[in-house]
Amino acid sequence: MRVLVLLGCPEPPVLVPSFIYLTNMLKKKGCEVFVSANPAALKLVETADPEKLYIKNVGFQEIDEGLKEAFDVDYIISFVHNDAGVSYTITYMHKYKAKTIGIVFGREMKEDFVNTLKENGVEAYFVRAFHNPTPIVVTLKRILENIFENNKE
Repeated sequence: MRVLVLLGCPEPPVLVPSFIYLTNMLKKKGCEVFVSANPAALKLVETADPEKLYIKNVGFQEIDEGLKEAFDVDYIISFVHNDAGVSYTITYMHKYKAKTIGIVFGREMKEDFVNTLKENGVEAYFVRAFHNPTPIVVTLKRILENIFENNKE
């Protein structure tokens, strides 16, 4: 299974550890992982894993580059905490024509983000998390359990 992960602005502290956790879970399941990210988010990921223990064999590209030429992916998983994240998620879904999951997170409920994603065909979840990644990790486990259960042969 090929999964594209979208990372926007890395302002929330939970973004990078949640991404590394997700990448690790996907790779353990044998997935090919690709990342389209804000340049600052890419730098933070590279800095957080300098020996590439978790991001080895992960394909990286800047978020705008990923819209120039699509490649085949089965799923897009997007971390969304602002309106730009909503726009990128919907745009990527249409460009890649892949099942898309948006994880909307932050200190406050962002019902408008969740609703906009759902209205545009994105499977959206809200997680109240900013400093503590545990709520996102719990949601990621549930999402991946559903993905792999639905894709059993």
